[in-house]
Amino acid sequence: MSVYTPLSHNQLATVLDGYGYRLLAFRAASHGIENSTFLIEAEDRHQQPAPLVLTIFETLDHDALTPYLVLLAHLADQGLPVPAPLQDNDDHDQITVAGKPAVLMPRLPGEHDFAVDLDRCRQVGALLARLHQCDTRALQALPDERQRLERLASQLNQLPDDHREGARALLSDWQARPAGTTLIHGDLFRDNLLWQQGHISALLDFYNACLDYPEYDLAVTLNDWCVDSHGKPVAEREQALLEGYRAQGGQVDDSLLLEALAVAALRFWLSRLAGPVSEHSEGQGSKDPEEFARIFQWRIEALAG
Repeated sequence: MSVYTPLSHNQLATVLDGYGYRLLAFRAASHGIENSTFLIEAEDRHQQPAPLVLTIFETLDHDALTPYLVLLAHLADQGLPVPAPLQDNDDHDQITVAGKPAVLMPRLPGEHDFAVDLDRCRQVGALLARLHQCDTRALQALPDERQRLERLASQLNQLPDDHREGARALLSDWQARPAGTTLIHGDLFRDNLLWQQGHISALLDFYNACLDYPEYDLAVTLNDWCVDSHGKPVAEREQALLEGYRAQGGQVDDSLLLEALAVAALRFWLSRLAGPVSEHSEGQGSKDPEEFARIFQWRIEALAG
């Protein structure tokens, strides 16, 4: 688990009281490395069970968090399986906990399940297609993924000598391309889905969402769902995920996807080299950069042809 801001039972009970809930039990979430997340068992005002999730944001301030909360409410209204923020007794959808922005949400049904098969890949592709077709006109401005990549470019000097210049050229070429205009999740790893009876029940963690090319979102997803333990692409999984995407109306530029696969692998390699959010985190911390070094090797070789 990763908890950078630990809370006591009394602290969390006080937070829930502001929403009209009574705390029964809680535990730290076992997945994710960017924020502090607590899984909560509570009762509402009618003494009915109320499973909840409290997230404390370690890097976003209140203003930066606002567009994401608007997005979640918007997507929930459009029927996607995403948790919309709850409002407290003063009608606020974000609060301050331990001096940091925090959001309370309902805990959607289902469990994390990291198994991968062709049917699950198809479901993931179909869900991405639904997301990419959502109307974004009513949304507030989301952060620019290109700005994130620009910040990560400072980590290029940590790459091995034989990859540094090629990675720099790849990133430069991608950054020179105008950004896309499709709503993307940007982080659809296996730990950001819940499953119930073999079907997707919840899509989580939209805090990398932005407007960009759908191929980039597909690339991030394919690099987690469709590679083996050595980072080698698994063609059958890739085909199934893209079949599910196209069957739900998604369209793919194959040449753009090929480049996006290498860029997405580089993005997560660099972000893991940047290290954990805090030196004082409890638990999981940053994930292994070498995982994405291996994936990048396969993707850059495919791009070179």
